[in-house]
Amino acid sequence: MRGPRIFAIVVVLSTLSLGSIAAASECDNPDANWLACEDFEGGAQGWDAWWQQSPWVECLGCRQGNTENPDRIMLDSSQAHDGDWSLYMPAAAAANYQGASLTWRSCQGEKKQGCTLTGHDQLYWRAWVRLAPDHQKVHHFMAIAGTQPDQYWGADGNAGCRPNGYRAAGTTLDFNEDHELHFYTYYPEMNCDSGGYCSGDYVQNICDGCAQKDMPCSDGPECCWGNFFETDPKPVLEKDKWVCLEMMMKINTPGESDGEMAFWVDGQLGHRETGMHWRDVPELQLNKVWVQHYLANGDADQPNRIWWDDIVISTDRIGCGMGGTSNGTNNQTGTNNQAGTNDPTGTTDGSGGNGDGSGGDGITDGVGGPNPPGPGDDPSGSKSVSGEGGCSCDTPGSASSMVALLLFVLVATRRRRHA
Repeated sequence: MRGPRIFAIVVVLSTLSLGSIAAASECDNPDANWLACEDFEGGAQGWDAWWQQSPWVECLGCRQGNTENPDRIMLDSSQAHDGDWSLYMPAAAAANYQGASLTWRSCQGEKKQGCTLTGHDQLYWRAWVRLAPDHQKVHHFMAIAGTQPDQYWGADGNAGCRPNGYRAAGTTLDFNEDHELHFYTYYPEMNCDSGGYCSGDYVQNICDGCAQKDMPCSDGPECCWGNFFETDPKPVLEKDKWVCLEMMMKINTPGESDGEMAFWVDGQLGHRETGMHWRDVPELQLNKVWVQHYLANGDADQPNRIWWDDIVISTDRIGCGMGGTSNGTNNQTGTNNQAGTNDPTGTTDGSGGNGDGSGGDGITDGVGGPNPPGPGDDPSGSKSVSGEGGCSCDTPGSASSMVALLLFVLVATRRRRHA
């Protein structure tokens, strides 16, 4: 009897493996704290169909509107961390080596530009990323930001300005040309430049633009570029392999300097910064995540290719495993080592656009784990007993054990995980 039963099980499971099992991903079983999950498997439907069901509101680098641009951003079936599809940003020569980005906003109701925003005091997001083996540089990378609910574009186009505590807040995880990771952050007490390059018409134009956003140069002419927060030694983002990157920002209580930001590399704490002050009013909250590989005209002289996959946005820690299981431990303490230098090299990609006329790259812009465990051994599970006729007779429970084992084998063989 066992032979026909097992044959039937194999037939049923083989059929399932072509459907629901093949499509299984962590996005099919999201954690209650997850706000968005994107595995890019919708890429099989084509860009337009994928975009309509995706969590993204804006695409910087798309050819027109939200149309795929193979020179800057596209869905790719040749590389994937898990499953069959990923997001590819090639920064190709035909695009003058410009990068691209996707933006998530926490909208009330329908997902659309200009929506009324909902806010959070704490946001995490995680992505699996793969840099090409010849990757050289990026201008800006992973970011969290926020503004007030009725100021949709408030977190965009603020580079050069000292934050005022109620328009916008944010932080960016960047890396240098040695691929060493660090935070790049704007906040009211930040260090800014004055004099030298930051003088004459240059600084006057910056201060005039900042005044229009209610962030005047109150203490005299100055040029404000994100301050670096980093640890020594700096964690390195390895090339030519899939790496799990997670970052978080916890905005401060108004009147207190109790904000935090942290990032993890493959589940290990890379750096944590405490004692941050970003806001002075409770209405300013976090409501934007930026999946960006930002390179403007003139930033690079070669393609700088990157793939993204398995992105999750959450109000709590995510980790690198499936199903919301955190496999990271905070076993590396980052020091509060702020370099007081500023970055005057920012540029604006006017194709970004926004409602107040200051296009491009937002608060960081320039001017203008393991697979889920398989079935474990059940100490009370089945065993075979030989009878007089030499038949093997299964005790109750053996069929279910076989089902579990076959399910595990099928899932393991259908899902691709690349080093």
